[in-house]
Amino acid sequence: MNKHEVKALLEKFDAGNCSEEELAMLESWYITWRNEEPLKIESTVADRSVERIWARLQENEENKSVKLWPGKLIWWASAAAVFIVMGIGFYFYKNQHAAPYANDIAPGSNKAYLILADGSTISLSDAKAGLNIQDNQLHYNDGTQVKTGSKDLSLLEKGITINTPRGGTYQISLQDGTRVWLNAASSLTYHKGLNKRGERIVTLNGEAYFEVAKDKIHPFIVQSKKQRVEVLGTHFNISNYDDDSTARTTLLEGSVKINETMLKPGQQSVITGNQLKVVPANIELAMAWKKEDFIFEGEDFKTTMRKIGRWYDVDIEYAPGVREDIELGGWISRKSKLSEVLEKIEQVGNVHFKVEGRRIIVEK
Repeated sequence: MNKHEVKALLEKFDAGNCSEEELAMLESWYITWRNEEPLKIESTVADRSVERIWARLQENEENKSVKLWPGKLIWWASAAAVFIVMGIGFYFYKNQHAAPYANDIAPGSNKAYLILADGSTISLSDAKAGLNIQDNQLHYNDGTQVKTGSKDLSLLEKGITINTPRGGTYQISLQDGTRVWLNAASSLTYHKGLNKRGERIVTLNGEAYFEVAKDKIHPFIVQSKKQRVEVLGTHFNISNYDDDSTARTTLLEGSVKINETMLKPGQQSVITGNQLKVVPANIELAMAWKKEDFIFEGEDFKTTMRKIGRWYDVDIEYAPGVREDIELGGWISRKSKLSEVLEKIEQVGNVHFKVEGRRIIVEK
């Protein structure tokens, strides 16, 4: 296997999605690697992979109730050993300290509400992970019915908007089988029927990951502030927040057309002002939020801080003299408390934070 195939398999393994055949391939590769010159993998990808592997090994050691399928623990150790032999360092499992802030803030969670065509709202359960829209019925992904009170669900025919607040995320299953994951501070407006051109169309503000149900006759359209994305059936992520200067669409599989420009898997479109360019995608960075991670490498510091602000529902302020080109590295789970996230950034970013209520002041 080449290095790209190895990376792909290790990522599947990290997610626990390897088939028996793929496990055998990894075993064969590991034996070959151990006996021959090691296959080099880009350090940034390897760093993040071994950190996740190591973290989950520690979790399994601490929680013996977690059940692993046969041989999986051995494979975690083998994969970690491979990377350690490669000389990869660990950023975030050293120097664990107590939270330095008096009033800590919990991470975001499942929060969303619906807005019907007449402006009325329906709060979705924080205890549920996702919403299923079928005909004039609203159910959670576990099959239980959404409590709508006296709301007129015939209004679903006229369109529905799903909003996630700052500190919220939610999954939506549309009637055609398309699945959408909304990030914090985002909204998706959905019309059940087709438009006059026979298109399935939604409007997005913020960030979402789409797995679009295939339908060659009826294209799926995502309309947002700076772009129009047309697909037939594919997996992609769109980030298009009002407070970001760029709109980014990252394609994982299939193909999409963005403002008449075609993307291939592994590519990302970047729209700044009226200019669109296509660049190689950093898939791991683009998909980090959906995998419940922050990755602090590969983007500018203020973009990272805006993501933290949305997820923890905090405002970010910058003291005079704070550099904009601060370089960060490593990752941390989005399930961490705010203090843990800020502490990790301080460890690697030569920057300091002061927290006052729900306000973070960035200092030199």
